[in-house]
Amino acid sequence: MNFDYTYISLFGAIIFEPVTILTNSLIGIYSTFLFLKLQYFKHNYARQWAWFILFIGLGSLFGSIAHGTHYQLGVTFFKTIFYLMNAMSLISVYFCFRAAFTYYTFSKQTYKKGVIYFVIAWISVLLIYTLIRNDFLIIKIHAGIVLIYSLIIHYIFYRKHDKGSGFIVLGIIVSFLSIIVHTLKFSISEYFNYKDISHVIIVISLFIMYKGIKINSEKLNSASLTN
Repeated sequence: MNFDYTYISLFGAIIFEPVTILTNSLIGIYSTFLFLKLQYFKHNYARQWAWFILFIGLGSLFGSIAHGTHYQLGVTFFKTIFYLMNAMSLISVYFCFRAAFTYYTFSKQTYKKGVIYFVIAWISVLLIYTLIRNDFLIIKIHAGIVLIYSLIIHYIFYRKHDKGSGFIVLGIIVSFLSIIVHTLKFSISEYFNYKDISHVIIVISLFIMYKGIKINSEKLNSASLTN
């Protein structure tokens, strides 16, 4: 893991990367808020997006712990927290796929459950792989692939004048900026570096995506009530 060794001393304890802890925690708190808001909708589409957002937040909270402690509590503790962060991110990838897949197949009478089983199996393999390697790069690659899939699905509906899908497409495009910033390590200062900037971008993207999810979920709720 690439650390930038900014720190503060608090009651005799060293807290590393305080701004990164703050921005990670912001994602965690905001994600929990959006998760609770989406519980109002009964359709699986809303629930799947809600779990996607919640697991994004949980991964960020584990990230806060990893960034704040570094190796002060031991290598085993750090590796465990880092793995849990990666695992939460991988699980969120699954729910991102399920939400888009559910929206695409909503009006279809049948769909191939084998696709879902394959994705579950693949995520399980990746969870085992990250347990062995703890490689964040693999998370970024698969997150990018699934986000592109979700973008394509919702863009198809946006072309059909689906307003909610337009917001989701925009939110996903904004989220790609966080991957670009993180990969290129674009920073303003050591206390507001590429990690902090990418976290702020994620919060903005979640806000935009939520607007689209809410519109689509209201539509699906109405459709379910009339069927």
